[in-house]
Amino acid sequence: MHYIALSIKSDRSDGFTLIELTIVLVIVSLLAGGFIMSIGARIDQRNVSDTQQQLQEVCDALLGYAASHSSADGKPHLPCPDTDGDGLENRTGFNCTNVDGLLPWSDLGLARQDAWSNRFRYHAHPNFARTDVGFTLTTSANLRVCDQAACTSTLATNLPAVIVSHGKNGLGATNSGNTPNTAPISADELENTNSDANFVSHTPTPAGANEFDDLVVWLSPNILYNRMIAAGRLP
Repeated sequence: MHYIALSIKSDRSDGFTLIELTIVLVIVSLLAGGFIMSIGARIDQRNVSDTQQQLQEVCDALLGYAASHSSADGKPHLPCPDTDGDGLENRTGFNCTNVDGLLPWSDLGLARQDAWSNRFRYHAHPNFARTDVGFTLTTSANLRVCDQAACTSTLATNLPAVIVSHGKNGLGATNSGNTPNTAPISADELENTNSDANFVSHTPTPAGANEFDDLVVWLSPNILYNRMIAAGRLP
């Protein structure tokens, strides 16, 4: 009896087929995309956290400035805004050249910009920044922070000073080269750039009709007064 040996050749090669390679590439792309998005989100959160820390340092520096600077009558005062971009406050006589401007970072011994390389906006109420008559426990102010541009609901009132970082989008900010960025479109972000006594602070909203990513802090009058009393500057 004779046996015939049959050799069967497989059509499959030892490597990946084109379909398998395509599937692998799609999976790798999805994983890489998710990784990149995760890295981007972490960077954004770190920038927010770093800028929030800077804003707290600004408030502390303003308290320290008031405790160590006296007006002509011996009472404390806050610095004026920087209006020419050199990091130093600007005054005309005893009063601020402009109550709304940039943070005088050099006078305060602070970093000049936020995590997105934009300058901090600083608004000081004129009653708290005079160098002829300093502020007392009865000094009044009309600065306020609201939860929307219409300001039908307030978060804080009677504020001596407000400080703003214009966030990741930087709309309305002055950049590190002292050049104004593009103006914002949304009403809430516009309210933080129009130099009036009202400011807006709320959780971020995505790009669109009411985009908002500003970070806003304010100097509480009660904290300011208590710090001045503790330092022996008031009453």
